[in-house]
Amino acid sequence: MVALLIGLIIGIAISIPIGPINVTVISRALKKGFSNAFAVGLGASVMDFIYCGAALLGLSAIVHKIEVNIIFQAIGFLLLIYLGIRDISTKADSFNYENDFQQNGKVRGAFFVGVFMYVSNPALVAFWITLSGVVQSTGSIVDGIADGALFTVGVGFGTVLWYYLLLKAIFWKRDSFKAETLTLLSKVSGYIMLAFSAYVGYELFTNFVLHGV
Repeated sequence: MVALLIGLIIGIAISIPIGPINVTVISRALKKGFSNAFAVGLGASVMDFIYCGAALLGLSAIVHKIEVNIIFQAIGFLLLIYLGIRDISTKADSFNYENDFQQNGKVRGAFFVGVFMYVSNPALVAFWITLSGVVQSTGSIVDGIADGALFTVGVGFGTVLWYYLLLKAIFWKRDSFKAETLTLLSKVSGYIMLAFSAYVGYELFTNFVLHGV
């Protein structure tokens, strides 16, 4: 159970820093409702679970083959550009909550937005390999397959819990936000998306041009 608890804590901790996924979750919460935003976070959480498990089992090289990596990076690159431009061009009248129930639809598409945004980040494989190495090196956290499975499940639940709590906090205070403030936040999120798309684009350029992939 120690492995499960530590995995839960780590899952929450790694989800807190503000990045493209958190920004997307917040933006969708304010414009499309709880379910749509939570689906984005759930997609990212599933990938955390997969990457963590693969790293602990030594399968990261298989899961993240360079050819597959490039495909996902290309999809993520285009997706980030689209989301960035869309958030930057958001108008104040987009933030109304009268049709929140209807806006909660299309959660399947939102789930895959979270998945593709996650896998487009090439740094995450190295992160999970490093983290799993640190965890396994102690011997007191992960000792065998059973502990590894508990730790991985804890990480998955931890990331899901973070997105749930984040959205609860947003919806608790959302009526206090003015439309102009929300529009500004949307534009900021858009620029963050475009900045991250530039990073992913650079990685694609490196793979194609410099490495000849």
